[in-house]
Amino acid sequence: MTEDPAIRALFGPAPSDVDLTASEVSINNGVVIAMLCLAAAAVILRFTARIALRNALMADDWAIIMALICIGASTGLSVAGGGTGSGKHIWSVTLEELMHLYTVSLATSPRTRYNPTKPTSIQFLFSYTFVYASSCTCTRLSILLFYRRVFSPLEATLRAALIFGTFLTLSYSIIIWVTMGNACKPVTYFWTQFSGTQGECINVNQFFLAAGILNMLNDFIILVIPFPRIIKLQMTARKKLAICCIMAVGIFVCVASIVRIHYLSIFMGAVDVTWLMGPVFIWSTIEPSVAVVCACLPHLAPLARLVHRSILSSHQSENSGMISRGLRGESGKERSTANISGGRGPTFDYGFDKMKRDAYDDQIGLTNYVTAGPNEGKNPSVESFSEGLGRDHTIAVQSGLMQSTSPRPAW
Repeated sequence: MTEDPAIRALFGPAPSDVDLTASEVSINNGVVIAMLCLAAAAVILRFTARIALRNALMADDWAIIMALICIGASTGLSVAGGGTGSGKHIWSVTLEELMHLYTVSLATSPRTRYNPTKPTSIQFLFSYTFVYASSCTCTRLSILLFYRRVFSPLEATLRAALIFGTFLTLSYSIIIWVTMGNACKPVTYFWTQFSGTQGECINVNQFFLAAGILNMLNDFIILVIPFPRIIKLQMTARKKLAICCIMAVGIFVCVASIVRIHYLSIFMGAVDVTWLMGPVFIWSTIEPSVAVVCACLPHLAPLARLVHRSILSSHQSENSGMISRGLRGESGKERSTANISGGRGPTFDYGFDKMKRDAYDDQIGLTNYVTAGPNEGKNPSVESFSEGLGRDHTIAVQSGLMQSTSPRPAW
């Protein structure tokens, strides 16, 4: 493969051990699309649960929708970057493709000749930072709003923790947006620097690394906010453990943030920047996508119970039908059954269905006697009821249990 002389002049000759035909574009695109689908599935199930339980949509639900939209936008930018050199070695792309990696046109094909003054183009890497920060912010706000709704009324400590978490969440986005908006002078120099134009920029790579560390700390703080309150909840240890396990899935978000910082640190001093853009984009998509899944997990528990009950009900209905068919005689007539009180066939509730019991099963009769003083047997009235009360205003209740058995005939 012939190297572009302009790329060779900017980045030097390609190392002898680098395969210029290698490409990870398909893998990178597959991962980011899969993560988008995972986040979308979690959000769909979340809203399915809300609809099934007839619960109104709350502020945290709308915030998670905004987060999913931002993740979709970042996924689109990642895929577009793959078409302009991301995931390939820098020496296998042309200067035109490299500049398209920094400017992806919405109105034209990526292979159209680069025009830095075209008003319909968006700055790819420049825009990606804004979209990524927005997705992280919306996801965290959804989680914080969920904490506020679930743990209301708020204790002073929890209220302060939520305020601090909200402050960090909003501060992160503001820092990203303001800094990137003023990172280069002129702003267009961020995506025209490879064409030899005049301008200056801050050390964007170091800023990305510092912002990544702040982002990781923010994830960790939001993760641990509810644990002290969960420990104090009046519930069994098993339920507490289950809730903690659901919340602890958020640890993977912190892990993804750490891995992203690792690739950012490598990207800072790398020459083969287009090859290393792939992992940065992947982990920048994995982190908010997994965070969306974590934000939706607590809402999926009622849906899981509802599905479990439906499956159990269906299974019990099949068993009930099998038992009823087994009670039929050879002539096709169903055996007669007697109620405990001598009436219709006895039934008892089991789940969502009623299953018949054989007449010769053990029969248990329960009786309750309520005594309310000398007015027993009279029509109840306020006066008679008051007169029938004891001095301590109590009602005597007597319960009895009667069990009768009969030999089972040989069929």
